[in-house]
Amino acid sequence: MLFCLLASPLQAFAQEGENGDIYVLPPIIVREKLAYSGAITGYLAPATETGVKSGVPLSEVPQSITVVTSTELEDRKPRQIEDAIAYSAGVDASTWGTDDRYDQFAIRGFDMGPSALYRDGLPQKALSFSGFISDPYMIERIDVLRGPAGVLYGSNDAGGMVNLVTKRPVFGPLAQLEASYNSNNTGTLGFDLGNVLNKSGTLAGRLTGLVRDGETDVKASENDRQFIAGSLTWAPTDATSLTVLGHVQHDNLTPIIMGPVNGQDIEPAWGRLPENWLLHEPDYNSMKTTQQSIGWDFTHDFGNGLRFNNRLRYAHQNTNYRQLDLSYAAQEGVYYYPFHNVEEARTLGFDSNFEYKSTLFGAENSLTVGADYQLSRYHVTQYLDDSSYLISYDDPSFDFDVTEPALSSVTKARYEESGLYLQDHMKFDQGTALTIGLRHSWFETRQTDLLTGTTDTQKNQATTFMLGVTQELANGLTPYASYTEGFTQNVGKTITGAALDPSKSRQVELGLRYAPSADLLLSGAIFDLRKTNVKDYDTSDPTWSSFSQAGEIRSRGIELEARGRLTETLQGVASYSYLDTKITKNDDASLIGNENAMAPHHQISVWLDQDLSPWVAGLSAGAGVRFVSSSYSTQANLRKTPSHTLVDLSLHYDAKPFSVDFGVTNLFDRDYYGVCYDAYGCALGEGRVATLTLSRSF
Repeated sequence: MLFCLLASPLQAFAQEGENGDIYVLPPIIVREKLAYSGAITGYLAPATETGVKSGVPLSEVPQSITVVTSTELEDRKPRQIEDAIAYSAGVDASTWGTDDRYDQFAIRGFDMGPSALYRDGLPQKALSFSGFISDPYMIERIDVLRGPAGVLYGSNDAGGMVNLVTKRPVFGPLAQLEASYNSNNTGTLGFDLGNVLNKSGTLAGRLTGLVRDGETDVKASENDRQFIAGSLTWAPTDATSLTVLGHVQHDNLTPIIMGPVNGQDIEPAWGRLPENWLLHEPDYNSMKTTQQSIGWDFTHDFGNGLRFNNRLRYAHQNTNYRQLDLSYAAQEGVYYYPFHNVEEARTLGFDSNFEYKSTLFGAENSLTVGADYQLSRYHVTQYLDDSSYLISYDDPSFDFDVTEPALSSVTKARYEESGLYLQDHMKFDQGTALTIGLRHSWFETRQTDLLTGTTDTQKNQATTFMLGVTQELANGLTPYASYTEGFTQNVGKTITGAALDPSKSRQVELGLRYAPSADLLLSGAIFDLRKTNVKDYDTSDPTWSSFSQAGEIRSRGIELEARGRLTETLQGVASYSYLDTKITKNDDASLIGNENAMAPHHQISVWLDQDLSPWVAGLSAGAGVRFVSSSYSTQANLRKTPSHTLVDLSLHYDAKPFSVDFGVTNLFDRDYYGVCYDAYGCALGEGRVATLTLSRSF
């Protein structure tokens, strides 16, 4: 990825001061193309390189895509990545309620958060409980691509993918400090510093860090984080750029809490738990992680239309996760069981490609040919036995000691994937853009039980294809049509010990974009998406380590989104999504015709930010509402998670160099569930959180 979407040329220049001194000023970056990635001012990004790797305007991407810009992130100040994409069309955020283990969300009716995250174009997927979480404060934009993306990104789930773009150096002074405190007794200090580092103006650096200490809604919980992220960009000429990115992060968080619901999981004749039971947890529960990453983005332009791009990242995480988890509710009380996972995970990924720009058949042609590779390894030691603890309805309390369970398993796993791909993008004079792509991938997963010495291996290959066309019309309308494919190797076993089958996905999409002005984009899409062998937890397994699969699931829907500036003082985003999912094939005939899990029929979201400076200088206000309709929690369709509506609020006052922000999420403190599992229990969504932030720019 190009630093700052650097295109050309980069140069430093000198200026004579009042006393005759010569000052070397920061370099001027003259861009030959739009901001394909990187910081964006306003709510509308003009272009992206997530959907087409050579980078194109949004209007030429033949697939539904949303860019959450730097301005939107700054206005809403999300606490997690899943919160950052909550106003994007087709995205059901926080599908598992208050869950700090990793980011959870569904796209187009497929629950896929931990397996759909990328950072700077490279996979950042969860390995077991190692989630490689990124804090929104270290991210400057987020691209949400909906539908299969197997050609460009290899193993990729049907619903789409989310690409996080890390903050990186700017060739100029940058200095900001901020402090915040919220209603969950959580305090945060953050800094973001950067500048040119040499007299010739070819080297720039940036340092971003955050320290947070506090809690969540849950009593006696932990919500602590410390991270520091550094980056250096070296651009010795207008043809070469190298950006090195690294970060270290420590987290002490609260894992998900599932609890039984009175009158549903708990029969009225048995008794009742306190209404706020899901806001309690035992002292035994904890989720502590340490992660590090180092990598680079490199580009070199050979001239005559030929450019080489290379990305690489190595990441490592240690996880210590223990929990007294819900087992089941019975007449005598509620049973809980303890487990403890100690994990170490490593990932290595790189993506290299050559991009050749030329004129072909009278069109501007950009051909990208590349190879990518990822290697993931994780080692999991689990402590789990038949011990259980009974909570009575008469005197419910977690005020007891939990004995560490016995060693149950030691597993070592290795996942390796390599692929060769090409993508060609042609732009004709009459406004037609044609995008075609092809990829072949090789996958291998190896899991070794270190207690028994047995090893299970899964090997697969897949060829994926995509074809799309867009047509820019003179009236600002741009219709498009596309066909895309994807492939996922499912890691895990059924409750009988059989290895899971791989999943394949395919999608047909028709869309229309309308740009009434340069600052506003209206988008609509209809799609038919199919996925085979959809993976779901097997609720008959009390350890939650086994899975079931549905033969094929069809997801059809409509998505509408408006994003950008409505007036000189009003900007924002609005979206509506409709989903119709159905299990069309399955070995279990009773499931055929059922809906997919975590696939709400309707979602509506609106966020608007009003500049109030004409009345009060420096003042702006934002407000948003999100509605998610009810949805089934499993493919068996035995229980629905109820619908919910949430309201968010933001006030911003800028009195340079200081600024003050006051934000409230879930303004009316609405009680809602992220998920309610069949005959098991529910996970509570996050309650009202009010945050006051003071910032100082230098």
